[in-house]
Amino acid sequence: MRRYVVVVTAALIALSVMAAAASAQTREPVIIKPFTLPGAPFCGFDINVAVVANNERKRTNVLPDGTVIERITGRLVLSFTNAKTGKTIVRNVSGPTTTTTRPDGTATFEGAGNNWLAFGPNGRKITGTPALVFTSGRVVINSTGNTPTVTPTVTFFSLSGHQVNGCELLAGS
Repeated sequence: MRRYVVVVTAALIALSVMAAAASAQTREPVIIKPFTLPGAPFCGFDINVAVVANNERKRTNVLPDGTVIERITGRLVLSFTNAKTGKTIVRNVSGPTTTTTRPDGTATFEGAGNNWLAFGPNGRKITGTPALVFTSGRVVINSTGNTPTVTPTVTFFSLSGHQVNGCELLAGS
């Protein structure tokens, strides 16, 4: 009996170690490099986006049918600067978020807490939102055409919370 307990215990420890290793492999830091939202399709002026603080981590799961589920958690603070005037705002946009991308090119983005979103002209027509929006609360966006070579098209937008127009915040002096 003692040998059985030792074998079972050893097996459970091995499984725990393997599960921890697998979990550690699927959680990775989210790297965000500074970038610019071009003025023409968005707010009418370039917006430089930079990282103030970032300890976000993502966990990616791939389902048997090829669906990819990416969950991002952790703290993210970004600065948004009007490239013409230098006006800068700093926002906590930590989420969390979950993005589900399906093999057919459809995707669903679900955010809670504080997030930021950018919508081009077509996305604004469908959502009724500003080009740059800061949200607080639950936000859901469905889109199609999610491939590496195609810009996705927003098909649905829902917000249970409130939003702030980032273009207006940055346009003012």
